Amino acid sequence: MLRYIVLVFIMLVFVGCTGDESISNHVVMAQDFLRHEGYEVVSYEGEGRRTFAKSDLLELSNEQVWAVQYTEPDEYLNKQIETVSFTVKNHPLDEQFNMGKTSVTVWLQNGEVIGGWSFPVSKKNDVAGAPSSLDGKTAEEVQGDYSKWQEQWREKYGE
Repeated sequence: MLRYIVLVFIMLVFVGCTGDESISNHVVMAQDFLRHEGYEVVSYEGEGRRTFAKSDLLELSNEQVWAVQYTEPDEYLNKQIETVSFTVKNHPLDEQFNMGKTSVTVWLQNGEVIGGWSFPVSKKNDVAGAPSSLDGKTAEEVQGDYSKWQEQWREKYGE
């Protein structure tokens, strides 16, 4: 009987240790990046893919997301961007709604983090507005004069 208990225990340990094999390399890279930036990963929320065509860049939600990037979208147009989302702690937006955590989405391409965005978490999940950069900065903080940036953006990516 003791032999069966030990065998079951070993099998449970083995199965528990192999549970992380379903985590993609993108998740691991994004999680490592966030930890390197000093954030504590609380939970993994999911992964997906995005592709931006030039025509997509004038949609308000896409414009707002690109406004908080430190890079231009040109080299990423019509290319697949992997997205990985987490809830983190130790982020500049953590205490905006006294929740102590922030939602972040990391963008990756060809195995490198190319950007992403963050958004505060609220108890009622009722936060509205534009996202912040991965490091919690607003579009104005990233781009400077936002009106001027937006005018140039629309001129460059308009039809």
